[in-house]
Amino acid sequence: MKTDQRRFTEQQLEMADNINIIAYAKSRGYELKRISNNSYKIPGYGGLFISGDGSKWNWFSQNKGGGAIQFVMEMEGKTWVDSVKELLGITHDELPIVPKVINHETKGQMVLPEKNDTYKHLFAYLIKGRGVDSAVVSEFVEKKMLYEDSNKNCVFVGFNEVGDPAYASRRSARTVGEVFKGDVRNSDKSWPFYHTGESNTLYVFESPIDLMSYLSLLKIYNINEFNHHMISLGGVADTGLMRFLDRHESIETIVLCLDNDEAGTDACLRIGIQLQDQYQLKRHSPKLKDFNEDLLAVIQEANNNREREPPEEGCEGEEIE
Repeated sequence: MKTDQRRFTEQQLEMADNINIIAYAKSRGYELKRISNNSYKIPGYGGLFISGDGSKWNWFSQNKGGGAIQFVMEMEGKTWVDSVKELLGITHDELPIVPKVINHETKGQMVLPEKNDTYKHLFAYLIKGRGVDSAVVSEFVEKKMLYEDSNKNCVFVGFNEVGDPAYASRRSARTVGEVFKGDVRNSDKSWPFYHTGESNTLYVFESPIDLMSYLSLLKIYNINEFNHHMISLGGVADTGLMRFLDRHESIETIVLCLDNDEAGTDACLRIGIQLQDQYQLKRHSPKLKDFNEDLLAVIQEANNNREREPPEEGCEGEEIE
């Protein structure tokens, strides 16, 4: 490589590697799909993602990635030297303009839904319907991060740096019929529902119920030394993750516990592109679609095993007078 580099000056190499990969890909006819403001995906390439600013790419399934030079080498099958030559031969006039996405939306203040005078629907739904451990539910209720509103919805709350509610999502406390769920108006997803830990590791979930289900699974398996931070993104947007990392500089490892589906996989790959150079990244996928489904399956299996257990020998029972 050092011999090849002597063909070009440092300035030429910098010019080649600074070519916008998004613009280059579009100029060569590759189909690009915007995943978020921070990344693009090239469909049909098994998870090849390009960062939103066009500076780097990563093909996770092939364990490949890099800058513009490596992109040309991989996609065009060219040598390193020929790739640099091709990029140096491109003028900015030949490349399509990649507009920056600017969000001019201004939000008003979020107002939490009115509280109900009971928690019975919330407890019934989360504990009986979703299998969440009662102590886990009570913990978040006590922290005022979870309550029941006047319409019998579960409300999950995230707080900002001064302790004021900044994010809230609602989910109807029913297991049958039409399900209502969604963020409260003017919610700021950058202040997510969370569970505070003490380590330098962060576990990331899509929904509050998945986070609570994971805590419940830890209890079932008697894992008592879990002391990691946990957040839920309220979907697959990464704004909550980025703000959390900005405010917790001690984080070194991120464990992505997103859903076991296409959206969850894409989000893991997208987040990996942005953070792979700064953090150790791991994926901990549920066996089923999400960790609540895993929790319900574990509970069902335990119930089935109890039903199959034979009665104790010699137990005649007590006479009821």
